[in-house]
Amino acid sequence: MDKNSDLNLKRSRRKKNSEKKKKSSIKLFFKWVGIAFLILFFAAVGAIGGKVLAIIKNTPPISQEALTSQAQSSVVYAKDENGNWQRVAILHGADNRLWVPIEKIPKNLQNAFVAIEDQRFYKNKLGIDPKRIIGALIANIKAGGKPVEGASTITQQLVKNTMLSSEKTITRKIQEMVLAWRLEQIYSKQQILEAYLNTIYLGGPNVNAYGVQAASLAYFGKDVSQLDLAECAMIAGITKNPSRYSPYADLEAATERQHLVLKKMLEQGYITKEEYEKAISEKLVFKKTNFTTYEHKYFIDQVINDVADALSQHLNISHDEAIKKIYNGGLRIYSTMDLQIQKTMEEAFKNPKLFPPDIKDRSGNTRIVQGAMVVMDWRTGEVKGIVGGRETEETKGKTRIFNYATQGGRPAGSSIKPLTVYGPALEKGYTAATVVDDVPVFYKQWNWEPHNYESGKYRGLMTFREALTYSENVPAARIVVEMIGLHTAAEYGKKFGLNITKDVASSPAALALGAGGAVTPLQEAAAYGAIANGGVYTTPITFTKVTDSKGKVILENKPSQHMVLTPQNAYILTSMMQDVVKYGTGTNARLPNMPVAGKTGTNESYNDAWFTGFTPYYVGSVWMGTGENIPMIYGGRGVVGGSYPAMLWRTVMAEIHKSLPYKDFERPPGIISVTVCKDSGELPTDLCHQDPRGDRTYTEIFAEGTQPTTYCTVHVLAKINSQNGKLATEFTPPDLVKDAVFIDPPGRTSEQNAVALDGKYVVPKDYDDTPPPAQPPSGEVLPPENMQNPPSQPPNEIQQPPGNIPPNNGGNNGTTQNPPQNNNNNTSSNPLEKIFPPKNSKP
Repeated sequence: MDKNSDLNLKRSRRKKNSEKKKKSSIKLFFKWVGIAFLILFFAAVGAIGGKVLAIIKNTPPISQEALTSQAQSSVVYAKDENGNWQRVAILHGADNRLWVPIEKIPKNLQNAFVAIEDQRFYKNKLGIDPKRIIGALIANIKAGGKPVEGASTITQQLVKNTMLSSEKTITRKIQEMVLAWRLEQIYSKQQILEAYLNTIYLGGPNVNAYGVQAASLAYFGKDVSQLDLAECAMIAGITKNPSRYSPYADLEAATERQHLVLKKMLEQGYITKEEYEKAISEKLVFKKTNFTTYEHKYFIDQVINDVADALSQHLNISHDEAIKKIYNGGLRIYSTMDLQIQKTMEEAFKNPKLFPPDIKDRSGNTRIVQGAMVVMDWRTGEVKGIVGGRETEETKGKTRIFNYATQGGRPAGSSIKPLTVYGPALEKGYTAATVVDDVPVFYKQWNWEPHNYESGKYRGLMTFREALTYSENVPAARIVVEMIGLHTAAEYGKKFGLNITKDVASSPAALALGAGGAVTPLQEAAAYGAIANGGVYTTPITFTKVTDSKGKVILENKPSQHMVLTPQNAYILTSMMQDVVKYGTGTNARLPNMPVAGKTGTNESYNDAWFTGFTPYYVGSVWMGTGENIPMIYGGRGVVGGSYPAMLWRTVMAEIHKSLPYKDFERPPGIISVTVCKDSGELPTDLCHQDPRGDRTYTEIFAEGTQPTTYCTVHVLAKINSQNGKLATEFTPPDLVKDAVFIDPPGRTSEQNAVALDGKYVVPKDYDDTPPPAQPPSGEVLPPENMQNPPSQPPNEIQQPPGNIPPNNGGNNGTTQNPPQNNNNNTSSNPLEKIFPPKNSKP
């Protein structure tokens, strides 16, 4: 090789070495750059990974309570005429959610949600769907970055709705995926789907619906179990965007979405082509359930109050907390309402003919006369119907309003008399035949003079039965003040469940006449129910039990009971109250096919009018008034309890009882019948039959042992001048003297006698003033020496009853007791005998 070639070779080697060195430097540079990148990459990954690990570490644990204890609406149930439970109200707070088990959710509805929301739900056990995530990412990139397709699985949606917030952050998304995976490891697909279908929001404009049950009611007015395929697809389509795909927002868009759901179900094999075509062609009928209000509001409002009180006591929580639990706790409340009875009452309250006309108040404004009614099964204490007022423009469509049937209370008027007057009197040993004198009285202690409804009219001697029948006030006042005492009257009022305040307990007018105090129809119905129930008071109840959404019993409501009257006295009082309806102030309440016992009540100023009565089946109480002390007076005549209230009572009760078999009030043992004199309440004598008004005897019932054993001393026999009606003297011409039967009311003054209707039958106090025969003129023959001057006292012209007592006056044993013999001394209880001792007196 020549020198030049060698030189070139050396140059070439140097060049190659130089290039190698250059390449090595570049390679080294990139190596270090790569190393630096890897260091930075792994550092970044480590940082991100650390952050992700921190997010995962801070992910909250799976909470079964969060899954199943979402705010849930409560449901109130009532029985229909066939005894089947019907939903009558849905009570909800911010979220209207009604939990239903998966078994009650139609398979078509389950499949519809899976087909449109998460088609690999049953196959995927990860809780997330990687394939769907990639597909959604590609679709969103193609759409210019707009989120046109979601990637969340059903499990992820459940986690977001129940355990996490709805904020759109990486942290929340990572935790959502972690929790979804954990959820899939713990719960079955059916459990996850059930929770999802009960928590998903499916509302829309003016629609509050969480879960498929609330949605079914909101859109179709039916239970979710009753949905058909087309309806299922419509509801499943809402979830993507409720504000757009709710049929109440945009029916056309909702229908397009429904068709897409059906198409997906067909493609995924959930339905056949025939089912698809039928569902596509079906014309849906929408029926919205009103969740903001409910029918039968007065009854349901009372149920809410009563359940809240019971929960507050049972769980030791405040009333407000109990109310919150009712509206958000998913309770199932079983009320005592009878739907047929409730509807009957509500229809009657719509009839203006059963109420007094509208009335002007003191300012000249027209006011509607309000009313309220309660019907109760007196055996069980279960309230069957409540109407707390007549509908007005102010109350229409509203709930939780003032309830006249259960709130406030008004003076009871004479309807209080069986409770604080006659019932207690019977318990104190008085009887239905006990006589009280209906004459004017004045009680200085209270500066009070009671008056009867017909002012200035006093009937005189009356039995307790008569006094109650005609609702006379003076006898009631005398019984309370003079016979049983205010304390006894007040105590029995309390036993009957009335609110007897200190002021009422010290007022004879309030206790005897119901002039004051506050009573509700619910209280009075329960009180009268005690009379019907053999004297046993039963606390009224509006619900029987409360359960959670899964049926676990939280509350069982059993009424308490206590004895107020003996069964015998309760039966006797019932009999007396039957006469009120048969012959007295309550005749407008008569039923054609059933016995009725009741009592009217009227406020002295006609501000309030009552009728409360019972049958062998139910007790009902009616009140009418404005609630504001506006007198119900029309053309000078006031509304009384025996008018509109009794007619409304009859209208409702006639409908309730029209198909019930006839039966009478059950007569307890220990009741006997005895013939007595109605002017004395004692066993009759011959004179009782000879009263100028006719036979004054009648047959009364008694609790055995309380029947009278003494004979009438009120009827007396006297000789009078038949021309002037005065007591005969020895100077009365014999042809004018006649025997006459009178009454001699004990303790009655001449002033009282002057105004009593039976006053003209009272034995006269004046003696005949017929002058003695004229003395012979001077010189005529004088009478014999033994002729005495006329006696300074009148002769014996008034006689006590003869000794021949009529038979059958001694009660069930048929024996009689002879009347007490007159011993012609001054110890007789009859003051007339002191002046005119009987001729047949025995020494």
